[in-house]
Amino acid sequence: MLETKISSRPRAGLRIGLAEVALLGSIVFAASGHLLIKEGLNVAASATMREAIGLRILAYLSQPSVFLGLCVYGIGTLAWIFAVSKREISYLFPLTALNYVVVAFGGRLLFGESIPLKRWVGILVVVCGVVLMNRSSEGRAE
Repeated sequence: MLETKISSRPRAGLRIGLAEVALLGSIVFAASGHLLIKEGLNVAASATMREAIGLRILAYLSQPSVFLGLCVYGIGTLAWIFAVSKREISYLFPLTALNYVVVAFGGRLLFGESIPLKRWVGILVVVCGVVLMNRSSEGRAE
């Protein structure tokens, strides 16, 4: 028979709680909301280029993707509020820079955007900064 010992000591490393799940949700929902808004704006832009600004804004807001994007972004904001209520904002806020990564990949995959090498390098620097920042603190504020 194979026995497994279970240690009563907590393991060092990554601990995932509700605040971290909420943070991840806020990043994913915010980035998804931005991409949906962009999709709706792309659809409306060709039809409203010559309209007055007020009519253009109304046309943008009437696009289903823009409306859905705002709702999805709103869900991300609610998740952010929960995360901030549980952790230090100085720990959480830099992690939202991961939105850059998600939106860049989404722009490339969904809209065929050309992303220059220098921008990818900048995104890599942001990710490295997030990793360094995350390793320097735990952000426990409950």
